[in-house]
Amino acid sequence: MKALVFEKGKLKLVERPVPEPAGDEVLIKVKMAGICNTDLEIMKGYLNFQGIIGHEFTGTVVGADKDDELYGRRVVGSINIPCYHCSVCQQGLYNHCLNIKCLGIRDKDGAFAEYLTLKRENLYPVPDEVNDREAVFTEPVAAAIEIIEKIHIRPTDRVLVLGDGKLGLITAMVLHSVGLEVIVVGKHREKLAVLSDMDIQTYLTGEFHERVQVVIECTGSSSGLETALDLVQPEGKIVLKTTVSGKNLINLSKAAVNELMILGSRCGPFAPALRLLKRNNMALEKMIDSVYRLEDGVKAMERASQKGVLKVLLENY
Repeated sequence: MKALVFEKGKLKLVERPVPEPAGDEVLIKVKMAGICNTDLEIMKGYLNFQGIIGHEFTGTVVGADKDDELYGRRVVGSINIPCYHCSVCQQGLYNHCLNIKCLGIRDKDGAFAEYLTLKRENLYPVPDEVNDREAVFTEPVAAAIEIIEKIHIRPTDRVLVLGDGKLGLITAMVLHSVGLEVIVVGKHREKLAVLSDMDIQTYLTGEFHERVQVVIECTGSSSGLETALDLVQPEGKIVLKTTVSGKNLINLSKAAVNELMILGSRCGPFAPALRLLKRNNMALEKMIDSVYRLEDGVKAMERASQKGVLKVLLENY
């Protein structure tokens, strides 16, 4: 099969054997995959991953017993594969398993290939009302939903999303869809325009100076937390969604003086994400910049890494 592999600092398209499902895994023919900022960070050394990259996908189950209810179904898959045995798993914190494998990110080949294997328990059938392009967004939509799983946001709170990249825009759409007042600050007028049909306030960087109760940091920049500290009110909440490779020096005295809650958040629940996608009240397809064939995956990654580009997809029909 064709696969997009990152090894020894280089990304290349190679031929690999079709993977064999192990134990409780099934074989999935990947139909479409999305390029995420995490994929780009891996190419800069994030987590030192070597192998087939990619973790946002939709595909069809082809390698399972024909009486299996998932056989022939279109699915998406959650990316974390815990061991269930370590001390952290025993506390139910499966996403923080000490021996965790993560699709296309840690010790598990990913979705930028013709086929992948994944445990049945990680798979979720895609509703007929959700097309392949929309289904690819399940993982980032779930990551946005995780915010309201992690912290209590009052209906009267104003929520500021920093960053107009893929995750920032999706986070804004999701929080708006549950009835929250959302403000987005970003650097790109054309990206903010994706939200133009929604009741979401948008500002260019430097234009917004008010303090709000909740700030969601999605800039993909080491300076994002500093900005969040300036724009959150005392006893407010900051949620960090960015993963940036490298070290940052930040003065956290404001966090102590203003008694702030600062929380990291990643991944999220797939079932409510699919329900939200089924409602079709988000402008996700407006975020798609381009679609490449899998065999043009290197070019697709180059495109995705360019400034101003939103979502780039890989198709394999």
